[in-house]
Amino acid sequence: MPRHKAAQNCKVQFWMSARQDCKEGRFIQVGNSLLLSEAFQKLSMGARNLYLCMAMESGGKRAFTFPQSAGKKYGFPPRSMRRYQQELLDAGFVELESSGRFTREKNAYLFSTRWRPAPED
Repeated sequence: MPRHKAAQNCKVQFWMSARQDCKEGRFIQVGNSLLLSEAFQKLSMGARNLYLCMAMESGGKRAFTFPQSAGKKYGFPPRSMRRYQQELLDAGFVELESSGRFTREKNAYLFSTRWRPAPED
């Protein structure tokens, strides 16, 4: 049994919602340190947007799928989405857990911390 009841229809700030009542069933939290990090700022704007959309689709979980239909829902053309996915993989923001390329299944991804700088001693 969950310890806390999941938030249902949370109100967000009016400038952060397209809904008149500002009630959202899902939203994401983004740390200031992520947005200001050198690694995140080196990403193209499309890759940054895709990362945030992946965070939304993951529902707060580290492991997630992001099929082409999800990309279409957020307005990513298929070729651009593949390019941004590769950019996120190369930069260490996500890892490919399993590929569905040959089995015609969804790719499984994990959010990664490889993009973070090494801790100083």
